[in-house]
Amino acid sequence: MVARIYGDCMKIEPRAVKIYKPEILVCPKCGQQLKYNYTVSNKVVQFTSGKAFRIKNMGYSCKDCNDDNVYFSQTATKLCFKGYTYSAKTVCMIDYYKNQGLGRDAICDILTQKGIFISDRNVDVLHKKIRSYIDAPYDELIKDYYNRLLNEYGKIRISIDLITIKEKCYVLFYDYYKGEILAIWIFDGLDDPKFTEILTPYFNNENIELIVSVRGYVSKFVPVLKEISPKNTKFISYLKF
Repeated sequence: MVARIYGDCMKIEPRAVKIYKPEILVCPKCGQQLKYNYTVSNKVVQFTSGKAFRIKNMGYSCKDCNDDNVYFSQTATKLCFKGYTYSAKTVCMIDYYKNQGLGRDAICDILTQKGIFISDRNVDVLHKKIRSYIDAPYDELIKDYYNRLLNEYGKIRISIDLITIKEKCYVLFYDYYKGEILAIWIFDGLDDPKFTEILTPYFNNENIELIVSVRGYVSKFVPVLKEISPKNTKFISYLKF
């Protein structure tokens, strides 16, 4: 990866392009095959591995329904915060180290050691952003989301991710159809009693038909979700690359 700096701007050269289609290519309304419409996002993302990739999220639509709905990859959506070019794990790391009492210069040093190019100003911007999700009225947001899905689709689809930073687990709950983050919870590992206490009311819902997570290789995450979800819920797990 090569970084070219122009004043306050930095251009990151990606190692490769990663292209993502929706995980399910049939219309949730009529069941017909979805067709490519346009690219929802196309940006270079820096990861904590020190690598950068151009992430292309391909939007698909249903020609039979002929509505305004565009369906995209949940995996690609989870790779970074919407509107930003840093991986979701990078943003969670910023929050973790802020909570450990580190200043932005120290956090910049930690991220630089991982090959992530970021300014101290962006550390503050991203910390403010993730805190806006953590402190959001998630109960109200999720209930409104469920009601909207039931009215439009008759079923609920959930997109969720787990990011582990040392002893902490960040669980990100997404709007499946819009890609917006509705809630971020922080737990002391998956054995934290608060994990099932907080998530069970949202997952123990007979209208849930599908849960997508890109962290299928995490030993306990998906099994714990299965324990608190309806038995007929379909799970789809995809690795990010």
